[in-house]
Amino acid sequence: MSFSSRSFPSFWTLHLCGWAILGLSMWAGVLSHVDDSGRAFVGKMTFAVLGGTLTLLLRPLYHRLHKREVSIVLLIVISAVFSYALSVGWTILYKGSVNLLWEWVDGEPLTIPGFSYLISGALFYTFIPMAWSVLYFGVKYYQDVQDERERVLAAEGLAHQAQLQALRYQLNPHFLFNTLNAISTLIVERHNREAERMVARLSDFLRVTLEAESTVEVPLADELDFARRYLDIEKIRFGDRLMIQEDVEPATLSALVPPLLLQPLVENAVRHGIMPHEEGGTLLFEARQVGERLLLRVADNGPGPPNETDREGTGIGLSNTKARLGALYGDDYDLHLQRADGGGCVVRIEMPFRRAADASPIVPESDAADLNVPFPSTASVSTYAP
Repeated sequence: MSFSSRSFPSFWTLHLCGWAILGLSMWAGVLSHVDDSGRAFVGKMTFAVLGGTLTLLLRPLYHRLHKREVSIVLLIVISAVFSYALSVGWTILYKGSVNLLWEWVDGEPLTIPGFSYLISGALFYTFIPMAWSVLYFGVKYYQDVQDERERVLAAEGLAHQAQLQALRYQLNPHFLFNTLNAISTLIVERHNREAERMVARLSDFLRVTLEAESTVEVPLADELDFARRYLDIEKIRFGDRLMIQEDVEPATLSALVPPLLLQPLVENAVRHGIMPHEEGGTLLFEARQVGERLLLRVADNGPGPPNETDREGTGIGLSNTKARLGALYGDDYDLHLQRADGGGCVVRIEMPFRRAADASPIVPESDAADLNVPFPSTASVSTYAP
């Protein structure tokens, strides 16, 4: 009999320990009124060994009954009948073996207990195999409950993963359409070399994306690399019109985030903040650890959102990001969109700071960081050049 819970003792551990404890308890109970504690010990342990051996005969029967899902009432009746029958045999074997033992040790004549003694003794001891039966079925049903719980959790985990995968698959066609449209524009404008480079970068980006297809969370360092690969594509398209800056604390690079968390945010920033301006603009990515929270910010110095009250954003990119954050963290996250001081748009994300088990902890420079700051000058951050 195996248990789904690894922390739960095996059948043999429970069986052997239980009968040993019973024998020792019965021996301790008679120590105060017996002259020979050694003989009492042998007698009670013999009683426990015989009981433990005989109850093993019930195990195959109970196993079949459990598999057939017999009703509780019928189980009680069957357990009571077989417990009493076992107790009769137990009493006969115990009295016979003890009498034979003492006859051999002391030379006392063998005495055979009467019928009435066997019946009354069997009735007295029936509660012990009955208790064993109750514990057997109780553990079996506990095992069933645990197995069912594990199956439910596994099914929920698969459904949860399927939901995350579906949300990710929603992003790919959206991004792919925009990129192919940009490649088509380059071809029409006879920028064949740039179009060829963009196709090569797109192929590389999709390959990396597919390699991490089944991953629920990735280190921020990997996610930042994803975003850079996407920006490599856009850099070919916009050239010097697109400036990219990063302000990332080293402590945050090992933090776990949903894959493709940044790509739709930087895509929106490029599309709505950089593209409308002939002179282009700057895109900034920031990451901070504040206590047990991870704070991320994607900002641009474009025209900003059309409505200051729109603090959550709309569209596939932001709604998809919100759905994936909600699927992973429940209500323990915050995402909102706002105007940046001095112009531009900021998407701010706050989420639990979780690090991969094999990652080395890095002490952040400050626990007082705050991402609610104006769009920085180029002197305060590093410039990323694809």
